[in-house]
Amino acid sequence: MCLAETLPKRKDEEHEGIVFCAFGEGVRQALGRSAGKVLLLSDDGSLSPFSISPRAISLIFDGDALPLFAMPDGVSRVIVSGGKETLWAARYFADVRQIPCTILPKTADLCGVFEQNGEVVIGGGHTVSPLAEGETLCDIERLSPSLAEGAARLLLTRLAFCEAEALTAFGIPRCGIGAELPQTAEEIVLENARVRRAERTGYGGEGAVLASLLKEETCPYWSAYLLLTALYAAFFEHGKPRRYATPDYRARAERAGVEYASLSIPSREEYAARALVLERIRARFTGEISAHIARREEFHAYVSRWSGTPLPQNGGNRESLSLLSELAGRGLTSVIRDFGLMEL
Repeated sequence: MCLAETLPKRKDEEHEGIVFCAFGEGVRQALGRSAGKVLLLSDDGSLSPFSISPRAISLIFDGDALPLFAMPDGVSRVIVSGGKETLWAARYFADVRQIPCTILPKTADLCGVFEQNGEVVIGGGHTVSPLAEGETLCDIERLSPSLAEGAARLLLTRLAFCEAEALTAFGIPRCGIGAELPQTAEEIVLENARVRRAERTGYGGEGAVLASLLKEETCPYWSAYLLLTALYAAFFEHGKPRRYATPDYRARAERAGVEYASLSIPSREEYAARALVLERIRARFTGEISAHIARREEFHAYVSRWSGTPLPQNGGNRESLSLLSELAGRGLTSVIRDFGLMEL
């Protein structure tokens, strides 16, 4: 089953490094374990109150990591609080300086915490670099506004498990990742930690990219889940290759702002083989995606349980789907695009 109820349960050791504690307590303990100067980096000023320590240097992250390297050589630890880009910048700095990093994420999906490499802005230029590991301190009260997103992200992971199996059938091998749907706030954080770690070697799906395009929605991950289940269902149930219509790959790349050379365009032989595969797997995956849609009300109630505002019953702006195949790389929408079925 693609819904992953039968996948192995997680093991406690997979979550080493996650410590639940009050935000202030965690910061004070990290300061106490540091012998020299400590850099406090945040994107919302949440660490500024702790700069009264004579050993602390507080900095508000403005999107560029270059100012971090103006810090004195005596900085022995970086403590970071913020979103993904802020966490990546701090972890990059810690990797270069070879110092410990204490991470206090502010979103329950834990994006920015476990990636081995990340894109960082240095002096206005972008670079993809290794990121240091760090201890992760989570304050459930602080994470509570993002628990709905954390829960919805796990739904996207379950959908990505189906996507990975379909891609493998189409000749694009992917290692899928299963996900449970926890019943407590702490478990949502821990399950996201397990999944983020697994994504280092497994396939996390194109849903997260779609969610980034829907960032103005009330719950982007949930909206992305709704849009992708609807798209996948339509594709497997009704989609057929358009023999005499070829996507304008150059125009699509230009609209998406990506290099044409970065697109993976199938040969005629690959296209023909995938057309045959679609007919072979159509019934199976129609059933798998239908199982997701049949439980939509249940899943809506599950995510809504953690949300302080009403969640949409339908997906967000469908226009966001139109260029997902270019922005997400070789996901399932790229196959749908190659069949000429992504011209929304």
